[in-house]
Amino acid sequence: MAHSVEPHLWVGDLAASKAWYESLGFTERQRNPEEDPTWFQLGLGEVRLMITIVPTQIAGNQQYLQNVTDRVGNGAAISLYLHVDSADELYERARSAGVMPIEDIWDPWWGGRQFTVEDPDGNWWTVYESS
Repeated sequence: MAHSVEPHLWVGDLAASKAWYESLGFTERQRNPEEDPTWFQLGLGEVRLMITIVPTQIAGNQQYLQNVTDRVGNGAAISLYLHVDSADELYERARSAGVMPIEDIWDPWWGGRQFTVEDPDGNWWTVYESS
């Protein structure tokens, strides 16, 4: 059995977040429910990502979600690395879509090429191309 990690990010505005990720090249793979979705699975190559609107109703076994609303949009303490074939290509695509980097593209001392952007809910994405 192959293992993988699929980040699941809570968002305050599902449509705005989906549009932001699509501006980076992610595409919709799945939604639920079909009409008026509360979550999307997005993909970029082999990368999978789930974005979910902050819950307004909490099921009995999901009381732990009660504080999600307080956490969304407050500069979450999370930074994700997105490994790509061409950081420059994704950088240009992001800039063309109006996404401003919080770390401009550069060649780090450990090798490769990278830049960092912040999504609408404060999650940091470092886009990294290995050398």
